[in-house]
Amino acid sequence: MAASPISSGASFVFPTSAVESSTSASASSNVGSEEIDPNTCKNISQMISSIRGGDHKAAASQWHMAQREIDVMVQEIHSKAGTQQMLVWSYKLRLLAFADEITKLQLSPDKLFVVLRLLKVLNPDYFLVSQCRPEEFSTAKYDETLQRLRMAVYHMLHELKILVQTRASRCVPQGGGVHEVTRYVMNYIRLLLHHKSTLNLILTNDDSNKDERMHSLDHIVQDLMICLESMLNKASEAYDPQGLRYFFLMNNLHFAVKQVEGTELISHLGQSWVQVHRQFIEQYMKTYVDLSWGPALSCLSARKGMLGGCFSQPSSTVRFSLQFDSTYYNQECWKVEDPQLREKVRRAVCDKVILAYQPHYDKYTKAKRKHEWYTPELLKAQLMKLFEGRTE
Repeated sequence: MAASPISSGASFVFPTSAVESSTSASASSNVGSEEIDPNTCKNISQMISSIRGGDHKAAASQWHMAQREIDVMVQEIHSKAGTQQMLVWSYKLRLLAFADEITKLQLSPDKLFVVLRLLKVLNPDYFLVSQCRPEEFSTAKYDETLQRLRMAVYHMLHELKILVQTRASRCVPQGGGVHEVTRYVMNYIRLLLHHKSTLNLILTNDDSNKDERMHSLDHIVQDLMICLESMLNKASEAYDPQGLRYFFLMNNLHFAVKQVEGTELISHLGQSWVQVHRQFIEQYMKTYVDLSWGPALSCLSARKGMLGGCFSQPSSTVRFSLQFDSTYYNQECWKVEDPQLREKVRRAVCDKVILAYQPHYDKYTKAKRKHEWYTPELLKAQLMKLFEGRTE
């Protein structure tokens, strides 16, 4: 597969866990009963400055440390709630200060889920449950930080759409496989759904949001899918031959549909979305087969002629065999990851090629068949080996 298309500029690194909160939970469980003294913790501003000013590797390391600090503080707030109010508030104030500093950063889309975790903890129904608030707590500062976090959510979602549309199409996977950005976006959407309660609170209670495409989680999911499809269409133009373009579109759209079917995404996109895109996949498959294998099959119906002088044109069978070999060789590195789709594409190619070749093959007498390079059975055996993505 080609190198990451988002390797420069804004960060485009996706959380390694399928569900971001599971990473958070794991981190918290590793902390155990560990406590941190708010007076001896690392200076928040210094940590944020390291994230802002350090090199990429150092910034990533500091960011992971920051996430761990959030996990520890949230755990301490949960464990001491109702028993040690002043200590709980010391953690809450530190978390609020942390959130305030984070809003000063230029946050890339992969940081969205940390912000959503902060917003969940800073939710007034949870954060302000205690009436015994310390003097240093400022309601105005709290409201301001909360609003900046909400605006950061909108910004990161908007930035994701820009990154997908402008950067992802710069390079494409070899062999028409599933684009890494297709995986990224579908995984990203699944994580959004995992945080839907927090997102819904933001979207329904924020009168400052003027973007109609962000008025609901449905709109956000649908808009991201439109951006993904637009990117795939643009990226497909980089492929030559044309058959590979539709092979790529078929692969990626199938991957997206499989991520939607049987999941919560159905309720946000609708069953009709799946049906329409299933039809697109079928059309892409048919177009791929026609464009890729049509030239070889056209050799079977071409009339024999003279090339000039005493040289006669090769027989249609020879021309077919040569063209078939060329097409087959070019497609040996093409890959269909999904086993069911792979078998379906193989059958579609076999049906197209064998159906056209069999009558031609049957016309020849046994005496002439010694010149045939392929029997229908051999053709089928060869075709059923395709789409494994062989590199040799």
